[in-house]
Amino acid sequence: MYSYVARQPILDRDLNTYAYELLFRDSLNNVFPGISSQQATSRLVVEQFLQQNIDQLLGGLPCFINFPHSLLLEGLAECLPPEKVVIEILEDSPPDDALLEKVKQLHKLGYQLALDDFTMSPDWERFLPFIHIIKFDLRATSLMMIKVFIQRHTSLGLTYLAEKVEDKAEFERVKNMGIQLFQGFFFSRPEMVKQATMAPAQVVVMQLLNVVNETELDFNRIEQLLSQDVSLSLKLLRYVNHLKGQSNPISSFRQAAIYLGNTQLKRFVSLIATTSAGKGKSAELYQMSLIRARFCELLAHAHAPAQQSQQAFITGLFSLLDVLMEQPMDKLLGTIPLVEDIRLALLKRQGNLGFYLAFCEDYENANWSRVTAKTAELGLNEDKVSHLYLTATAWVNEQWHAITAPAT
Repeated sequence: MYSYVARQPILDRDLNTYAYELLFRDSLNNVFPGISSQQATSRLVVEQFLQQNIDQLLGGLPCFINFPHSLLLEGLAECLPPEKVVIEILEDSPPDDALLEKVKQLHKLGYQLALDDFTMSPDWERFLPFIHIIKFDLRATSLMMIKVFIQRHTSLGLTYLAEKVEDKAEFERVKNMGIQLFQGFFFSRPEMVKQATMAPAQVVVMQLLNVVNETELDFNRIEQLLSQDVSLSLKLLRYVNHLKGQSNPISSFRQAAIYLGNTQLKRFVSLIATTSAGKGKSAELYQMSLIRARFCELLAHAHAPAQQSQQAFITGLFSLLDVLMEQPMDKLLGTIPLVEDIRLALLKRQGNLGFYLAFCEDYENANWSRVTAKTAELGLNEDKVSHLYLTATAWVNEQWHAITAPAT
C-alpha cells in the first residue's frame, strides 16, 4: 500500500525555496480526487505525519496545509508540530466567532496561520492581527486591489504570497508591489511523491475507538489493542513525537497512551478511525512482526522475569518496519521517541533486547547452531524455546483470527 502527496515549492524574492504546500492525492494522477476537503486534510495528516518521516519529505522546511473550518474547530491542527506547519484556512471557511476563537488559540500556541485565496472581505478584518500570511490568487484578484490592500495594512506586518504566478513579467510586477512569497506553474508544478505505507486493521481500530470513549479508560485494554497492530503502534508513537517532542522516550504503549491523556488519545484514535481504509502489505509480514513481538516478550520473561518484557515486545513488533515501509531503519526511528535500549536493539542488535531479536531471527532462519548457543546463554533448553515459539505463533493466530474474521 502507498500514500501519495503533491509537493509544490513556495519561493522567496530570491527564488529560494521557503516552504512547500502539500496537496492530497490518492494515486499517481496529479489531480485532487473527488473527496471532501475534510477527508483530504485528515488523510494527508495521517499519511504524511503519522505514517511517514515528514522531515524527509520537506527537507527541514515548513509546509502549508489546507484546513477546512470544521477540522480547525475539532482541533486537528493542534496534532501537528507548530514549527513544521503553516495552517492554511480555506477560502470557503465562514469568518464566524468560533473560528476567530480558534485562530486566537492557534496564534497563542505559536502556529503560523495563512488565509487562502484571500477575498478582502471586511468580515476578515478582525482576524488579521492573528494572521501571518495572506495568499492572493492572481487569477481571481486584480493587481490594483492587491496593491491597495497592502498599502492599507502596512502596520500589521503581514507577509503576502502570490499564487498562480504564470510568467516572469507577472513575477516582477507582484514582487515590486511588496509581495514576499510566490507560488505557481512559472516556478514549478506540484511534484508527486509516492511512499510505502501501512493500513491498520479496521476491527482493531473500531475496538480501540470504543474503549477510548468509555467513561473510565482501561489502559490495559488499550495497550493490548495497540500491541496487535504494528501500523497503529507506529502511528501512536509518531503522534506522541509530533505532539510532545522527543524529551520523554517511550518504553511501552501504555506509557504512550497515558502520556497523551484522555483528550489527545481520543483525538488520535478518532483520526485513525476516520482515515483508515484499504489493504496493506502482505499479511505474512504483519503476522511475522507479531510473532517476533510475542516471542521476544516470552524470551525476555523466561530470561529475566518482569524485566524488559514490554520493551522486548516493541522491539520485535518494529523489527520489520524497514521492510514494511521500504525505508532504512535509522531514518524511521528518527521519528519515533523510543528508549535507547530499543533503538540499539533494532539498529545494532545490542543489549538484551538485541539478543532476543537476534535469537528470533536465527530461529526463523533455522540457524540451529546459533539457536543452540543462544539457548544455553539464556539458561534455557531447546524444548522450552520450541514451546515459547509455538506459544507465540498460537497467540498470533488467535489475534489474527479476531482481526480478520468476518463480522456476524
